Amino acid sequence: MRKGRITRGVYHALVVLPDVVYPFRTQVEGQWVRGRRAYDAALRRAFRRYGRGRYGYSLSLYRALFHLFGSFAILFGAAFLSQYFLGTESALYVVLALTILFISFQEFYLQRRIYRQLWRKGVFDWATWMMPIGLYLFTHLR
Repeated sequence: MRKGRITRGVYHALVVLPDVVYPFRTQVEGQWVRGRRAYDAALRRAFRRYGRGRYGYSLSLYRALFHLFGSFAILFGAAFLSQYFLGTESALYVVLALTILFISFQEFYLQRRIYRQLWRKGVFDWATWMMPIGLYLFTHLR
């Protein structure tokens, strides 16, 4: 991972949040651990088994759940922001459009540049982010 300002800030903290709260226990050096150490051990096993940059099904599913929860949090946050601070429903669509642009930039540029993420994983992560937002837009735009 490249070191720089962005890898030490809020963005990096959000990116590594799934690593830190990893709930499954794993045996590392004869000791049962959870959290970051367990996640790192699971990641090493996946890289040995599937190759560098490939997470395997279980870690990919685990991270996809965080993307889904994040997407729902963005939807609720955008709705709250547009209703209570901006006062219009059309502001919600502007906030969601900006969110889509940022997530696209994040998945296809930042993640590849900072964390060397594979294209396939970026597309999968982007689709996971966009499913709830797209469903909301599909059901509310007429």
